[in-house]
Amino acid sequence: MMVEQSGPITDPQDADNFQTRVKEHGRVRAMLESFAYIKPFGGMFGKIVPFYAESYWYAMGGLTFLMFVFLTGSGVILALLGPYWWLTNPVGEFIKSFHYWSAQGFFFFALLHLFRVWATGSFRGRRIFNWWIGLTIFMLTMGENLFGLLARGDWESQFVSMHSDDMLFIQPFFFHLFSPANFTADLAIHISVLPVVIAALILGHIVLVRIQGLNPPLPDTAPTSPASPATLSTANVESAEPAATPATAIVESTEPPSAREEV
Repeated sequence: MMVEQSGPITDPQDADNFQTRVKEHGRVRAMLESFAYIKPFGGMFGKIVPFYAESYWYAMGGLTFLMFVFLTGSGVILALLGPYWWLTNPVGEFIKSFHYWSAQGFFFFALLHLFRVWATGSFRGRRIFNWWIGLTIFMLTMGENLFGLLARGDWESQFVSMHSDDMLFIQPFFFHLFSPANFTADLAIHISVLPVVIAALILGHIVLVRIQGLNPPLPDTAPTSPASPATLSTANVESAEPAATPATAIVESTEPPSAREEV
């Protein structure tokens, strides 16, 4: 959702003013976004984003990272207190549910982020490497989600492990890794192997975005309507016809000089 700017800002200090944001985007949106623009928080962000990026579509990547922060915090609590706590204690059940729905939010916002990057052409040129980093992060998080479901220790873990063996054709391989019986191995991969790799890739992804900047929107390349064949043929005929010469001028030029003098 893009909002057109009401007019140029003459004073540079007005760009850091809350009332200016209200005039540009309305009071509700200005209140939601003002922390990133007005003092003292504006300086913490380094710069104000370009005008074309002042859209909630450009916030999908940040929301995905926020879900990753929620997953990390709740995951640390669950790992410290153990499965007996999150299976029997009401608070543990709440933290487990919060962790689960944060994972769903991660995939939801990640898909929207991928769609926005594709729709705006932000993967072109030198940004193609960062695009592949993002796809790698998404694929690794799908594996992270699988090991998280296996480490829950409930009936759903048994259900997921059975169908994972059937769908991935890995029953004779991997030492029965995809099984609740290997809880320690699944939990170790889920909390200490894949999260470290994913966090490193996310850090590199964000650093490249900061270095390369936000990609401008795609240019308007709508072709102009060509002239119709009838118009072209008429124009060619008109250009091929010689200029008409008055008849009187032709008659006068063909008469002998003597005839013209007698008349």
